[in-house]
Amino acid sequence: MQTHLDCIPCFLHQSLEAARMATRDEKKHEEVMKKVMNHLQTIDFTHSPPEISQHVHHIIRTVTGNTDPYEKVKLEANQHAKDQYPTLKKMVEQSDEPLLIAAKLAIIGNVIDFGTMNRMNVKDMVDNIAHKPFDDTGYESFKQRVNDAKTIVYLADNTGEIFFDRLLLEQLKDEKRHVTYVVKQYPIINDATADDAAYAGIDAYADIIAGDKDATYSAPGLVLSNMSTELKDLINDADLVISKGQGNYESLSDIDREIFFLLMVKCPLVASNIGIDVGTMVLKVKQ
Repeated sequence: MQTHLDCIPCFLHQSLEAARMATRDEKKHEEVMKKVMNHLQTIDFTHSPPEISQHVHHIIRTVTGNTDPYEKVKLEANQHAKDQYPTLKKMVEQSDEPLLIAAKLAIIGNVIDFGTMNRMNVKDMVDNIAHKPFDDTGYESFKQRVNDAKTIVYLADNTGEIFFDRLLLEQLKDEKRHVTYVVKQYPIINDATADDAAYAGIDAYADIIAGDKDATYSAPGLVLSNMSTELKDLINDADLVISKGQGNYESLSDIDREIFFLLMVKCPLVASNIGIDVGTMVLKVKQ
């Protein structure tokens, strides 16, 4: 998915937010904004938003000297989701369709996102799960692929959300099935790293790898230019690829292989690309 002019205000909003999280020094905030605006004048709009955002956040970290501006909110998101996890697990266990409920909860977890301007309430989404708009056009195919799959690659998105992912991973776990859970190598916005995944207990259900371990710094989406050879091979060979979140959708929706995208649509441009409304839960296959 290409970058649009409408992405520019989001980059700027995110830059100021991250700069303020990184430091209280207003002169640094001003320097960040000037350098980001200068950079945005040079971007190639054929690149995906995560590719642009990758460089924007590198500017923020360099200017402020803070390598992880979102560290505090990530810790809070993980703790809050951990507290919710037992209740969510009961919802799955008591359901007549545990795979479907686990998938919907994994999508709801994608609400925990500091990479967008449109913020939603997780508790409200969980409490009203039966009534929230859900584009489930790919669910029957997804269920069949899960049943048939021996190898699954699961592309993670955000901290906090990873506890919601765990609910789905518990449904995917099978002694005859191998699952790889893919996170980011370096801090980028509130995306999950290997430490976050281990904290959520993901290692009991999947192998955890950093999909961009050879990159200089991470993007808020697994862009092809950052992917390790290991991940490219895993994706090519996997029976099923599950991609979480908007960033991964923006990065991977145009690649030539079947991917099941699970996300909460928070951006009008993504909504338009998929053909649905903002606020819709999506489980969609792109071939």
